[in-house]
Amino acid sequence: MNSTDERALRKFFAKTLVPVAASLRARGVQLLLLAPEPELASWYADAERGAPDFSEIEAGDCERQLRALWQRQGLPELALLAAELMRLARDLEFDDEQAADVSPFIYTMY
Repeated sequence: MNSTDERALRKFFAKTLVPVAASLRARGVQLLLLAPEPELASWYADAERGAPDFSEIEAGDCERQLRALWQRQGLPELALLAAELMRLARDLEFDDEQAADVSPFIYTMY
């Protein structure tokens, strides 16, 4: 990641994610359980049926799907982030063709 990418991520975090997190926290929304809930026998939950897995979503439709998912979950703060999040993902997309080195995800044999 180059310094421009890192600056873009830091700006997105500070100017976008931090205020959204504060808004969610003020509403009492907790996205992740930080400890087991004693009344639950298990953390298992059935997957939401009817909605496609993200692996089945076309790249161009990801923004709409994210927005719809977060709206259904009662998270309008996150739904408003969908467009900016997808723009950031496109801006930071790694182009394999321009990489001079072997990808760190490829095992090289000597």
